[in-house]
Parts: sequence; C-alpha cells; structure tokens
Amino acid sequence: MFSKATPTKKSRTARRKIALIAAASLALTTVPFALAAPAQAATTQCSVKAERPEYAGKTKYGVTLVNYKIKVYCAKARDVLIKQERWEDDYTYWPPFNGNDFLGASSWNNYRVETGKTLIINNVRTLVNGEAGNEEVFHKAAIREGSRDLDIWTDWSKWSVSPNLSIS
Repeated sequence: MFSKATPTKKSRTARRKIALIAAASLALTTVPFALAAPAQAATTQCSVKAERPEYAGKTKYGVTLVNYKIKVYCAKARDVLIKQERWEDDYTYWPPFNGNDFLGASSWNNYRVETGKTLIINNVRTLVNGEAGNEEVFHKAAIREGSRDLDIWTDWSKWSVSPNLSIS
C-alpha cells in the first residue's frame, strides 16, 4: 500500500530523470550542427605581404600605371585564394576618420604555391586621379589556404596593408 521510496528518494529520482532528458535533448540538437560544420584546415603554412605600390609606366594615352604587388610564401605546398583591395588615402581630421577612397578589388582563386616557394602577383592598374595634386595609394591583401581537392580551407588571414605611394 505504501511505496518503499521516501519522498526524498522520489524527488532525487525525478530530478535525475529530468536532468537526463535535458542532457539527451541538448545532445540531439547539438550533434547535427557540429556534424554539418564545414571542415577547416587546421594549420597556417602561408603568409601574404602587400608590397608598396610601384610606378609601372604609362598607357599609350599618357595615363599613369601602378603595380599593386602581392607576395605569398608557403612553408608547405598549399592551394591559395587571394583577395586584394586598392585604396587612395585621404586622411581626415574629423570623425569618422574614414575618408579613404575605394579604388577597386581583385581576387585570384586558382593558385598553388609549392613548398618553400613565393608566388608574386603583379596587378598593374591605371591610376585613378580623383583630386588635385598627388594621389596617395595603398592596397591590402589577404589569403585563405588549404586544399582545393578536399575543399578544406583556413579562415581569411588578417589584411596585410602596404605602405603608401604618393604619385601623380
């Protein structure tokens, strides 16, 4: 007629069951997301450097050309994805301090850098002359590295920002 379990034992058992159900529910909702996450390359074997822009001559119409050179070095053979943004530096003295003019962007998706080698990209562009006097141009570059065959990639590297070139 009376249960052998005391009220304290009943409440402990009920709490354990609730905790077990809660843990199982959490596991069932978390595992699919963990399995669906994209694979990422675990180690960084490459570095990128945005070199100072260089004068690269003139077009037949007399427009100045600028070479926005990028160097990518890899300690181990890797496939690399590269992105670049080109800017004209207009330092401003008042907030929000973002007076730089965006000049354009480029990307390269099909490069393989072998062990201990350096890839050099010469991206020659016409100088955008948007103001009187010299233009102060710079660029920045970032990479992802990994394996195209396995579709495993690192996150994008931090931007490598070049020094300015003052040119007209």
